[in-house]
Amino acid sequence: MKTVQDGRHAYLMLKYNGKNMGTEYLSKYLMDFSYTDGAPGDQDNITVTLDDRETNWQKTWKPKFGDKLIAEITVVNWDKPGQKAKLPCGSFEVDAIDVNGPPDTVAIQAVALPLGGYQAKQESRTKAWEKVKLKTIAQDIAARAKLGMVYSASSNPTYDRIDQTDQSDLSFLIQIAKDEGIAAKISGGKLVLFDEAEYEKKPAVLDIVRGKSNIISYSFSESSTNRAYGSSVVTYRPPAPTKKAKKNKGKTTTTALAAAPKKSAAPKVISGKYSLPNAKDLPVLRINERVESVAEANRLAKNRLREQNKQSGQARFTLDGDIRLASGITVNVKGFGRFDGKYIIESATHSFGTNPYRTDIEIRKVLGW
Repeated sequence: MKTVQDGRHAYLMLKYNGKNMGTEYLSKYLMDFSYTDGAPGDQDNITVTLDDRETNWQKTWKPKFGDKLIAEITVVNWDKPGQKAKLPCGSFEVDAIDVNGPPDTVAIQAVALPLGGYQAKQESRTKAWEKVKLKTIAQDIAARAKLGMVYSASSNPTYDRIDQTDQSDLSFLIQIAKDEGIAAKISGGKLVLFDEAEYEKKPAVLDIVRGKSNIISYSFSESSTNRAYGSSVVTYRPPAPTKKAKKNKGKTTTTALAAAPKKSAAPKVISGKYSLPNAKDLPVLRINERVESVAEANRLAKNRLREQNKQSGQARFTLDGDIRLASGITVNVKGFGRFDGKYIIESATHSFGTNPYRTDIEIRKVLGW
């Protein structure tokens, strides 16, 4: 009688510049494949390592930066007889090629950010954005990066003025989005922005249970330096106002600025705060950053507290391959005592080749607020 285990297998579909490489070729030459569904602030990527005993990749085929790869993982009879399911990995462009030997091998790395949009990652720019919403900034940057855009957040903050100072477009956007509690990443040729707090509330896709789930390895991390804070306080004192110096009779140079007289009232301090229930006896996170209003200060206090507290409940699992595991979905961890709870996946790497199909995930506890 044929069992599920006897027939279960995973295979890769790979298109290179629109040409299907074929399962026959890949079954003969594929050594390793990995697909990483990147964490917030990062981008998805794939790496394909091939046996190049005939030196085709070094001579005839000659891969180039910007070549397009489309990858898809298929599992057959994986969890039950007759099952056939697919994990579309997305579209990528080649950005690194490594050839090694002997024996001859080629490793091709491809990323979700198009080669034509790399200036959004590498070039520093200075720009003042005025009377603008976060989504509008993201749309502008996505267009320059040759990316589509998905905005999956209920909030869309407005800025009277925000300065991009000697920063690349993507690093600027990732930081201001993070300050608003919104994650940004590049996936499938798109710039994706989503509210992690909203994703944390979604039902868990599966349970990871000690003794029941196909767990290959695991690790949990705790550190006193990453302990949770109970509240946060933002304090910002705007700089003293300045005024233009008066013109001196007969002089033509009048552009210098003079400090305001000492009698001028000191600028009012802008402050904001956010506290968790039962925050007593927990440390206070103190933040001194520029804000334009109390509402912005309160928003920053909450989101910086979230960023800090996300560091206090992290774990990693290596599991039997599972195409359901992806960045942004939630899972329940059970049977690990103090570490039990609901977690959100920050990144997931699917790989097979030399080893059987497996999935590595980096997760953190949901905050619940």
